Amino acid sequence: MNKTIYLDNNATTKCSKEVLEAMFPYLESEFGNPSSIYSLGRDGKEKIQEARKNVAHLLNATEKEILFTSCASESNVTAIMSAVKNNPTKKHIITTKVEHASIVETMHYLEQNGYNITYLSVNEQGKLNLEELENSITEDTLLITVMMANNELGNIYPIKEIGSIAKKHNILFHVDAVQAIGKIPIDVKELNIDTLSFSGHKIYAPKGIGVLYIKENIPFIPLIFGHQENNRRGGTENVPYIIGLGKAVELLLEDHYKTSEKMALLRDKMEHEILENISEVKIYGDLDSRMSNTSNIAFKNVEGDELLLVLESFGIYVSTGSACNAHNAEPSHVLTACHANLEEYSPIRISLGKDNTEEEIEYFVKTLINVVGMLRRKE
Repeated sequence: MNKTIYLDNNATTKCSKEVLEAMFPYLESEFGNPSSIYSLGRDGKEKIQEARKNVAHLLNATEKEILFTSCASESNVTAIMSAVKNNPTKKHIITTKVEHASIVETMHYLEQNGYNITYLSVNEQGKLNLEELENSITEDTLLITVMMANNELGNIYPIKEIGSIAKKHNILFHVDAVQAIGKIPIDVKELNIDTLSFSGHKIYAPKGIGVLYIKENIPFIPLIFGHQENNRRGGTENVPYIIGLGKAVELLLEDHYKTSEKMALLRDKMEHEILENISEVKIYGDLDSRMSNTSNIAFKNVEGDELLLVLESFGIYVSTGSACNAHNAEPSHVLTACHANLEEYSPIRISLGKDNTEEEIEYFVKTLINVVGMLRRKE
């Protein structure tokens, strides 16, 4: 098979053809500033509102609750810092040990500036203990921030239950939904979510565009001041990228999660074949509640980076963890929190996308079996 087999879709996805086609006119001929009153700008403004409408529909939100940003990391930081600024007398935040780097680093910054952060633990499967969460709440708690699905394990967290706890205690609740968006239904009202983030490049739109949902009537202070986005984010709108995101969301709405079901079948078949043909293998995560496309598999006596590079020589692309920490020599903070045996077992993360086929997965598994055997014989 002489082609690229891309199995790292949790890191980023390829822009879909439909998204690129929707964007192109606004990169070439329809280049006007959307704040302009003439037609060259007005059309872009209308398309931005159309994209906002699509995103609101996907989340069961209203259009005025949708804010476009540069990425989910910006959305996360904006939501957290707004909550902090709006609650100056409170100094306690609850999060988890397995959050994305944009959350973790923001928590570290706040700790250095006098805030008390509770990092909820997880068990060996990466599951949270909601009793620990509720017991961590104090009168000083201003925010709970928990991801909806983990980027390394694929675990889906009990957001509805956490939202109910936050609501009961009148605490703001922020959700990083980057890995969940488009794969499972998200109803911000039903889940009691106050703010939520996601990014375009995980749903076949370009890098450099994100979303922040802000529940109506939630006090909000911008991270970037200016008149755009209803005075909530300054800077000329990134018209083509917003349009691309809107098109990607439109395609998700038309898909009705059928692609997610297809990926689950491929993932399960892949794992079955790997376990049948390779000894001393571990699959990390909550196998009963995972994203349909994600598998974190570890092999005993195989060096993860070497495995990744040999697979690349066969045109197969996987990862050893979060792309945001790919150049960090430290072990995965997620797997460390799960008490994984990283000295003996080296993990790779396989994350499927909408274009992966059964033929590709068969080729990947066959190649993996041979490569793992080869690397173990070297020891």
